[in-house]
Amino acid sequence: MDEAGLLIKEAESKLISATFLFEKRMYSDAISRAYYSMHYSARALLSTRNIFPKTHKGVIAQLGLEFVKEGIIEEYYLKAISTAREIRERADYGIGYEFTHEEAESVIEYSERFLGMVKEAIKELSSMKGG
Repeated sequence: MDEAGLLIKEAESKLISATFLFEKRMYSDAISRAYYSMHYSARALLSTRNIFPKTHKGVIAQLGLEFVKEGIIEEYYLKAISTAREIRERADYGIGYEFTHEEAESVIEYSERFLGMVKEAIKELSSMKGG
Protein backbone atom coordinates (compact mmCIF):
# COMPACT_ATOMS: atom_id res chain seq x y z
CA MET A 1 0.00 0.00 0.00
CA ASP A 2 1.32 3.47 -0.85
CA GLU A 3 1.87 6.28 1.66
CA ALA A 4 -1.50 7.92 0.94
CA GLY A 5 -3.29 4.61 1.41
CA LEU A 6 -1.60 4.00 4.76
CA LEU A 7 -2.47 7.48 5.95
CA ILE A 8 -6.10 7.05 4.85
CA LYS A 9 -6.29 3.81 6.84
CA GLU A 10 -4.99 5.67 9.88
CA ALA A 11 -7.53 8.46 9.32
CA GLU A 12 -10.34 5.90 9.12
CA SER A 13 -9.14 4.26 12.33
CA LYS A 14 -9.08 7.59 14.17
CA LEU A 15 -12.60 8.37 12.98
CA ILE A 16 -13.86 5.00 14.22
CA SER A 17 -12.24 5.73 17.59
CA ALA A 18 -13.81 9.19 17.66
CA THR A 19 -17.26 7.74 17.06
CA PHE A 20 -16.77 5.11 19.77
CA LEU A 21 -15.60 7.72 22.29
CA PHE A 22 -18.47 10.02 21.32
CA GLU A 23 -20.97 7.23 21.98
CA LYS A 24 -19.35 6.75 25.42
CA ARG A 25 -19.80 10.51 26.06
CA MET A 26 -16.05 11.05 26.20
CA TYR A 27 -16.30 14.25 24.21
CA SER A 28 -12.79 15.68 24.65
CA ASP A 29 -11.19 12.44 23.53
CA ALA A 30 -13.68 12.10 20.66
CA ILE A 31 -12.76 15.59 19.47
CA SER A 32 -9.07 14.77 19.60
CA ARG A 33 -9.48 11.56 17.59
CA ALA A 34 -11.75 13.30 15.05
CA TYR A 35 -9.16 16.02 14.53
CA TYR A 36 -6.42 13.42 14.06
CA SER A 37 -8.55 11.75 11.42
CA MET A 38 -8.54 15.07 9.55
CA HIS A 39 -4.81 15.49 10.13
CA TYR A 40 -3.99 12.06 8.67
CA SER A 41 -6.41 12.68 5.79
CA ALA A 42 -4.66 15.95 4.98
CA ARG A 43 -1.26 14.26 5.18
CA ALA A 44 -2.53 11.58 2.78
CA LEU A 45 -3.54 14.22 0.26
CA LEU A 46 -0.23 16.07 0.63
CA SER A 47 1.69 12.81 0.21
CA THR A 48 0.31 12.51 -3.33
CA ARG A 49 2.63 15.44 -4.12
CA ASN A 50 5.50 14.16 -1.98
CA ILE A 51 4.92 16.86 0.62
CA PHE A 52 5.50 15.77 4.22
CA PRO A 53 5.20 18.71 6.65
CA LYS A 54 6.64 18.20 10.12
CA THR A 55 4.03 20.17 12.10
CA HIS A 56 0.27 20.41 12.34
CA LYS A 57 0.40 24.05 11.25
CA GLY A 58 2.64 23.02 8.35
CA VAL A 59 0.09 20.45 7.19
CA ILE A 60 -2.66 23.08 7.18
CA ALA A 61 -0.47 25.70 5.48
CA GLN A 62 0.63 23.29 2.74
CA LEU A 63 -2.92 22.09 2.23
CA GLY A 64 -3.91 25.69 1.55
CA LEU A 65 -1.00 26.35 -0.81
CA GLU A 66 -1.16 23.11 -2.76
CA PHE A 67 -4.85 22.31 -2.94
CA VAL A 68 -7.07 25.23 -1.92
CA LYS A 69 -5.13 27.89 -3.81
CA GLU A 70 -5.22 25.70 -6.92
CA GLY A 71 -8.97 25.13 -6.56
CA ILE A 72 -8.66 21.38 -6.03
CA ILE A 73 -10.46 21.52 -2.70
CA GLU A 74 -12.82 24.14 -1.29
CA GLU A 75 -11.66 26.67 1.29
CA TYR A 76 -14.37 25.29 3.61
CA TYR A 77 -12.14 22.27 4.26
CA LEU A 78 -9.14 24.40 5.18
CA LYS A 79 -11.30 26.33 7.64
CA ALA A 80 -12.74 23.06 8.99
CA ILE A 81 -9.34 21.54 9.76
CA SER A 82 -8.07 24.83 11.23
CA THR A 83 -11.10 25.09 13.49
CA ALA A 84 -10.86 21.43 14.48
CA ARG A 85 -7.18 21.91 15.34
CA GLU A 86 -7.97 24.80 17.66
CA ILE A 87 -10.77 22.84 19.34
CA ARG A 88 -8.51 19.77 19.63
CA GLU A 89 -5.87 21.83 21.41
CA ARG A 90 -8.47 22.91 23.98
CA ALA A 91 -9.65 19.31 24.28
CA ASP A 92 -6.14 17.95 24.81
CA TYR A 93 -4.58 20.74 26.87
CA GLY A 94 -7.41 22.78 28.35
CA ILE A 95 -8.25 22.13 31.96
CA GLY A 96 -11.71 22.56 33.37
CA TYR A 97 -13.64 22.90 30.13
CA GLU A 98 -16.21 20.24 29.40
CA PHE A 99 -17.20 19.86 25.79
CA THR A 100 -20.83 19.37 24.90
CA HIS A 101 -22.44 16.66 22.83
CA GLU A 102 -23.03 19.23 20.07
CA GLU A 103 -19.42 20.45 20.00
CA ALA A 104 -18.05 16.93 19.71
CA GLU A 105 -20.66 16.00 17.13
CA SER A 106 -19.74 18.97 14.94
CA VAL A 107 -16.02 18.06 14.92
CA ILE A 108 -16.86 14.46 14.05
CA GLU A 109 -19.08 15.69 11.20
CA TYR A 110 -16.21 17.92 9.96
CA SER A 111 -13.97 14.87 10.09
CA GLU A 112 -16.37 12.63 8.17
CA ARG A 113 -16.81 15.22 5.42
CA PHE A 114 -13.09 15.93 5.31
CA LEU A 115 -12.14 12.26 4.97
CA GLY A 116 -14.72 11.78 2.22
CA MET A 117 -13.42 14.83 0.35
CA VAL A 118 -9.82 13.64 0.60
CA LYS A 119 -10.66 10.17 -0.67
CA GLU A 120 -12.50 11.70 -3.63
CA ALA A 121 -9.67 14.15 -4.36
CA ILE A 122 -7.05 11.38 -4.27
CA LYS A 123 -9.17 9.28 -6.61
CA GLU A 124 -9.56 12.19 -9.04
CA LEU A 125 -5.87 13.09 -8.91
CA SER A 126 -4.96 9.46 -9.48
CA SER A 127 -7.22 9.20 -12.53
CA MET A 128 -5.72 12.42 -13.94
CA LYS A 129 -2.26 10.84 -13.65
CA GLY A 130 -3.54 7.73 -15.37
CA GLY A 131 -3.16 5.57 -12.28
